[in-house]
Amino acid sequence: MKFTFSFQKVLDVKEKEQEIAKQEYGTTKLRQLELAEEMEGLEAVKENVFNQYNDVDRKTVKEILAFQQEIDHVSLRMKRLEDQSQQIHQEVEQKHQVLINKNQETKMWNQWKEKSMEAFQKRLNRSEQAMLDEMAVLRYTRRT
Repeated sequence: MKFTFSFQKVLDVKEKEQEIAKQEYGTTKLRQLELAEEMEGLEAVKENVFNQYNDVDRKTVKEILAFQQEIDHVSLRMKRLEDQSQQIHQEVEQKHQVLINKNQETKMWNQWKEKSMEAFQKRLNRSEQAMLDEMAVLRYTRRT
């Protein structure tokens, strides 16, 4: 006899959900890293603009206003990225919790499958032993 777990389809669904949760978490984490890199790039641009602003001795009002506008623009983009970063951070935490829950569910179903398999194996061993005992009794009775 072969063991078949009666809830194998449920286990398959749980494993698929776990895999999807892993992918979603990885995608969100990747987006978080991309935002961090973009923030670092904007920091470098802002630093560059400040350096250009400080390098020129005599500046016209037009140049000063242009530098100020560029600084304001970069600061605004950085603020938006910080907001996005906060949202992504919350999403990463949420996806991580979902992943943990899916891992626990899958582990629970796998443990149930293992226990069911052990119980099946014990029943099989008992039935085999009963059959061997019966065969031994029959042999003994034939000899006598």
